[in-house]
Order: sequence, then structure tokens, then C-alpha cells
Amino acid sequence: MKLAKSTFPMWLVVLATVGFLLLTATGCKKTAAPKPIQSALSPEQAKEQRLAWNLKTLVEAYEKAGHTSPKWNEPARRALTEFARTRSQSTESNEAWGLIIATNCESAVQAGCDDPMVKYLSIRFALDQTNSKEVFLKAFCQTAKDMQKSAYPPVRKFYAAAWALDQIFYTYGTNTANQPIWGELTPLMGQNVEAALNDKTMPVREAYEIAKKALYWVSGDTNQYQQAYRCVEKPMLENWPDDYTVWLLKGTAYIQMAWNARGSGWAYTVSEKGWEHFNERLATAQAALEHAWELYPKDPEIAHQMMTVMLGQGGGRDRMELWFDRAMALDTNDYEACSRKLYYLEPKWYGSREAMLDFGRECVQNTNWAGRIPLVLVDAHWNFCRGYIDKSEQTNYWKQPDVWADIKSAYDRFFQLNNNTVGYYEYYAWYAYQAGQWDVLNELIPKLGPETYYRFGGKDEFDKMVQLAKEHADKPK
Repeated sequence: MKLAKSTFPMWLVVLATVGFLLLTATGCKKTAAPKPIQSALSPEQAKEQRLAWNLKTLVEAYEKAGHTSPKWNEPARRALTEFARTRSQSTESNEAWGLIIATNCESAVQAGCDDPMVKYLSIRFALDQTNSKEVFLKAFCQTAKDMQKSAYPPVRKFYAAAWALDQIFYTYGTNTANQPIWGELTPLMGQNVEAALNDKTMPVREAYEIAKKALYWVSGDTNQYQQAYRCVEKPMLENWPDDYTVWLLKGTAYIQMAWNARGSGWAYTVSEKGWEHFNERLATAQAALEHAWELYPKDPEIAHQMMTVMLGQGGGRDRMELWFDRAMALDTNDYEACSRKLYYLEPKWYGSREAMLDFGRECVQNTNWAGRIPLVLVDAHWNFCRGYIDKSEQTNYWKQPDVWADIKSAYDRFFQLNNNTVGYYEYYAWYAYQAGQWDVLNELIPKLGPETYYRFGGKDEFDKMVQLAKEHADKPK
């Protein structure tokens, strides 16, 4: 098993220094509760159940929250109803659901509506996107506080706080830990997690999404992640023990805890105890994911996570290929599965440059695969160049004829398969520029959007590229 320096993503490592209080602030209350009745629901029944629950926690909760008025009730209810349908994937209108929510929230707020849930949706869907990050930050944070004081159920308070935290991180980035508002709002999300998950009428998919979101926020801190998972595992296993998402959550969590134990250093830096925890937790993750697959062998995310288990355990490429094939059988456009296989084939794990490129070329040539999959060949070159080529040589890498042939074949196939892919022209243009393919670049420049220049290092660099392309076009062939 080749174990080099791990690059497994620790999504928000900054949280390790924050002293995050997500679930540790309230602890895990040991309150016994009877298990709810378990029943197998068809997809349609599950959708109806989820819609009914969302209507109850949104529209019905609005009626009881104390902010109703004939002046704004109609648009407020319509916005909340459409959001409930969206959450349950039960939208009925041909009109874009985001526009329905936005226009009705805007009408309600203009009529004087001060309901915090309606205001929260108004910020998400109706607030002018040209506003600064700071304007959104102030609005989300105030609404999270207002929601906490309201009569809305814990699940709505949880999401209001979660969106505020997302906005804080988006605004301040790595400086998030130093912002007073961060420490003020983290408990608002944490204290509503357990209360939300103890709602036994909640559809399991809603519970899974809450638990997943909560764990995401502490994924960079080993101790807090373990404590947070213990807190969410208890109500999940008590309330929905026979649903596959509970076991998918467990498998995913133990993968994270395994890599936390291993650390991100080179193999020789990992302690004996670190290896022991790494192997034990991967074994637990494998058992949980295999059980999830037995319960519901139709979710490709189970296969994705098992591919990561295979990455850590080794034991032969055929073990990874089994789960890759299962993912692709469920979704022939599964770019995530292809990306995980490509990572497995990197030289620092179990492959080589040749193995990466062979797989990338298969992604272009396989007529059963579509979507973004042809671009895996581009990813193969990008990952190899950035990970295994000296920085001083990376510019020359793209000028190699065989490299450009791969890039061109990948994008030709991608554009052949996909319509409305304007945003991808800028990526293709970047590679054409690096490779000195001026004819291709001149064809692409008119197709680029107005904000493309940031992809090329700023407006000055973009203008320089355009000028160089023009000069080469003017030269006689």
C-alpha cells in the first residue's frame, strides 16, 4: 500500500482553532424516548410525508409565530408553501420556484411583514445580489438571532444559524475565528441540533441533512467532530435505525475520524496509535456502508464513500473497481466516482501518470458515459502537473503536443455532449493560452463572458492574452 502525504480534504480546518461549540456547548442529553413506528415508504409516499412535515414546520408554524396580518398573509404563505415544496421536491408550478419565493417574500416584506422566517427566505432569494458580502452578513446574522427568539421549531432555527455561519465564513475566510459574531452565533446552531433530531415526526432525509450539515462544520477538529458525531448518532439510531442514510452518515463520519487519526503528514510521521485508530475506524466505516448498501443499493454516495475506504485500506485495485462500477451502473454521468478513481490512480497511492491518463482517455472514449466525464482527462493532466511537476516546469508542461491533444479531445467531446456550457469556454481558453494554441484561443475569445478575466490573473493579464492572440492571428500562416 503506497501511503504518501495525505491530501484528504479537511473541509474547514480553520475551525480547529475556533474552539467551536456546535454540540459540545450543550452536551448530549441522555433522555430516553420511545422509538417511532418504522415503516417502509415508497418514493411517492416519502415525498408526501416530507411535504406534509415541511408545511407543518413552515406554514403552520407561521400561523402560530405571532407575525400574521391580512396585509401580507397571502404572499407570505405562498412563499413558505413553495419553499416547503422545494424542500420535499414537490414543486408543481412551471414558474421557477426561486422566483416564486423571491417575489412573494418581497411583496410580504414591502407590506410590512416582520416574520423572521419570511425575512430569512427574503434574504436568501430576494435580496439584490449586487449587495456586498457585509450586507448579506448583517442580514443573515440578525435573522438568525430573531429566529432564535421565535416560536418556530428548532429545525428552522438551526438552518437560519447555519446560513449565517456560512456567510460569516464567506465574508472573512481564514480570519473567521477572530470575528466576535462567530462566537456569538455558533451556539445558536449547536443548541438546536439535538432538539431538531428528537422530532420523531421528521422525515429521515431531513434528519440526515441536518446531521450532515452539523458535522460538516466541525470536520476540521478531531475531538469536537467525534463528540459531535456521538451526539447526532444517538437520536439517528434511535429514531431511524432501519434507514440507509443513518448508516451512510455513520460510514462517512468514521471515514472522517479515520483520516483525522492518521493526520495529513507523510506515512512515516503517523504514530502507531494513529495507524491503529485509522484502521479500526475504516473497518467500522466499511461495515456501516455495506449495511447501508444492503438496505438501499441505489444511492451512488454509498459507493463514493466506499471508494475512499478502499483508498485507505488498499488490498488491490479490484476492491476499488467494484464500487466504481456500482456507482457508474447507477449513474453513467457520475463525475464524482470518476474523480475518486482518478485520485486512487495517482502515483502517491496505487497508480502512475500512465494509469491516470489511460483512465482519462477512457472517460473521453466511452460512449456510455457523458456529462462532465470527458473532462476527467483534463483533470488527470492538471492533477499530475500540479502535484508531481516542479513549479518551474509547469508552464512548459502544457506546451507538450501530446498534452494538448488530450486537452483538445476532452473538450471536443465535452462540448459535443453538452449544450449551454458557456462557462466552460474560459477553462478551455486558459489551456489553449498555456499551450500556445492561438487559433483555438481566437475562436474562444468571443465566446467568453464579461467576468472571465479573473481566470487569467486579472484584467491586465487577460488583455495581454487577447492582444497576443490577435498578434498571432495577424501573422501570415
